[in-house]
Amino acid sequence: MYNFWEIKDWQDSDKHLKELKNLAFNRKFADLPEGAGLFVIRGPRQIGKSSWLKTMLLKANPNDAFYISCENILNFKELYEILMANIHRTLFLIDEITFVKEWWRPIKSILDTYYNKRIVVTGSHAHDVKKGMDQMPGRWGKGGDFELLPMDFFEFSEMRKLAGWPKLDPEKEIELYFRVGGFPTALIECGPHNKTPLAAQEVYRRWLLGDILKLGKSETYLREILVQIALTTSSTISLQKLAQRTQIGSHNTAQDYVEILESCYALKTLYEVDLDLGTPKFRKEKKFYLRDPLIYWMVFEWAEMLPPQNSFDLLAELVAHEFLIRQHNRFGFARSKKGEIDFISPKSWAIEVKWKDQPIGLSKMYLDSPLLNKKVWYKNNFLK
Repeated sequence: MYNFWEIKDWQDSDKHLKELKNLAFNRKFADLPEGAGLFVIRGPRQIGKSSWLKTMLLKANPNDAFYISCENILNFKELYEILMANIHRTLFLIDEITFVKEWWRPIKSILDTYYNKRIVVTGSHAHDVKKGMDQMPGRWGKGGDFELLPMDFFEFSEMRKLAGWPKLDPEKEIELYFRVGGFPTALIECGPHNKTPLAAQEVYRRWLLGDILKLGKSETYLREILVQIALTTSSTISLQKLAQRTQIGSHNTAQDYVEILESCYALKTLYEVDLDLGTPKFRKEKKFYLRDPLIYWMVFEWAEMLPPQNSFDLLAELVAHEFLIRQHNRFGFARSKKGEIDFISPKSWAIEVKWKDQPIGLSKMYLDSPLLNKKVWYKNNFLK
């Protein structure tokens, strides 16, 4: 191991920074707050977390900073020894820390002993990151938990503009987003000629499969459960039905796979809500949304299946859901004999999604809702 950032002009040969420099567009990384403590950057694989750390390293005093990737670290004891050998430094940038089991132990020890240390870690497995975070109350820097996620439609549109690629009318650009998704690698592959990002789909499949296999899970079960989730996008389904439609059989095992997929930023569960109490109905059938269009198309490519003919209708709801969960902590869907409301925050707002030219086909439940703040997102005003 060597401190490559202490070498003059190291950035000219660094893989991550060279890739950033050569891109047709560059996402903006936020500046983390100043001060000591622990800062965590979470997000799926290959979303740019390593590049974010490298840009921080580029701005740092080489003598004060220490960078390490944990992909080849054997255990938390080895990580501790490496960090302690560099304890004279004040800034520690630790990439993919969730590769190290019980990673929080050396971090906690150092923060408890040395109060001037600023430690920034990245992780791709949300469950492991959260578990570690829970072990260290009071060790956080100011505003120390950040997420780096795939681009939403508006950032996607802005990056295409920065790249100088051909302008599309709004509806066509949204449909391009439905086909490509928000992973930067997918948009790069799509390029100015709007190619289908098959290589990015395959890379993502390998990342996801690798994480699942490391946890001792089955590739077959993973593929089958993803297919059922993709097919039932926008529809309700129970864990029992999810298990029955695959070889899994057990709803408990199905729950395990759902939780892992959520931890890998591939999936999000939406619950029906009680309109009077505003609380989730955990025992009722749920909706499962994949978190990016790239994952949706990857699933059918992996299973060698043709996607549904109404895929854009499903993707409109998938994209709307992801847009909303980044802005609102508490909402769900509502059902009654009068029909369904796609997304609702009881006593606050309601949204129906219809990928149509006009807002037609609305449920009686939505039409009769007394909420003043309700809206239909259709082709002409999607996400507005």
